[in-house]
Amino acid sequence: MVKLLSFVLFVVAFVWTWFLFNSHNAVGIDVHAGIQSKLSILIEDTIKKNRPNSSHFQLVQIYTEKIDDNKMSAKFSFKYDDVLEDKETTNQTMNGEAILTRGLSENPQIQKWVVQSVKSNSSNLEFREGLVITSDGKSEEETKAVPVEEKKTE
Repeated sequence: MVKLLSFVLFVVAFVWTWFLFNSHNAVGIDVHAGIQSKLSILIEDTIKKNRPNSSHFQLVQIYTEKIDDNKMSAKFSFKYDDVLEDKETTNQTMNGEAILTRGLSENPQIQKWVVQSVKSNSSNLEFREGLVITSDGKSEEETKAVPVEEKKTE
C-alpha cells in the first residue's frame, strides 16, 4: 500500500512540475526587452526637454519585472552631465521606477502597455569643478577649486 501511495504521489508531482515548466508565459522576454528600450528613450527625451543643457546620457541599468499578468514594474538608473547657470558642469545620477499596466489592444498578437506612473526616488549630484568658499562665508566666483576625485566604496 505504501509503495502504491508513493508511486501516485510521485506521478502527481511529476505532472505538476511538467505543467509548471511548460505553461504559457503571459509576458514574454521580447515584451520586457521592448519596454526597456522604449522606456529608456522616453526618459532620456524627457530629461532633454526639461533640462536642455544636459548631455552625455548613459543608461546605467534598467530591468523590468512582472507584478501580475496585467501590471509590470521597471526600475532604472541614468547618468548625465548638466550645465548649471554659472557654467558649472555636474554629473547627475537619477534612479527611479515606472509602473506599467496592460492596455487594450486592437490586435491580440501585439501587447500594449501604458505607463501609469514614473517616480524618481533619488538623485545624486557630483560637481566637476567646485566653487571655492572661504571661511568668512563668501564665495570666490573667479577661482575654481581642483576637481574632487570620486572615491570608490567597496
